[in-house]
This record gives sequence, C-alpha cells and structure tokens, in this order.
Amino acid sequence: MKHFFYAVYVLFYTGAVFLGGMFVGQFLERARKAALRRKSAASAGSGAGSGTPAGLRDRKVAVMRKRES
Repeated sequence: MKHFFYAVYVLFYTGAVFLGGMFVGQFLERARKAALRRKSAASAGSGAGSGTPAGLRDRKVAVMRKRES
C-alpha cells in the first residue's frame, strides 16, 4: 500500500509541475507577442503623428495608406 501512495504522490507533483510549466510558457508567449505587437505598432505608427485618432495608427490602415500613395 505504501508504494501506491508514493505513486499517487509522484503523479500529483509531476502533474503540478507540468501544469505550472504550461502556465508559465503561456504567459511568456503572450508577453512576447504583446511586445512584438507594441514594437510593430510603434514603428508603423511613427509617421502618423501623436495627435491622430487610434484608427489611423492601426497597422492595417498604415499599410493601406502606403499602398495608396
């Protein structure tokens, strides 16, 4: 019976470490994507000026304006 409880103990903690790793990995991936999004928005919106509405600083709008000119 002692081995059964040890197996449950090991499975519980390995599962907890696995789930913890999944949450940390997800957090890091979202943070990296957000940083890339901010970086791309800053570089795409740099020519738009700071007094423009939010829609004009959108990356897609900036790309469409580049294609039009």
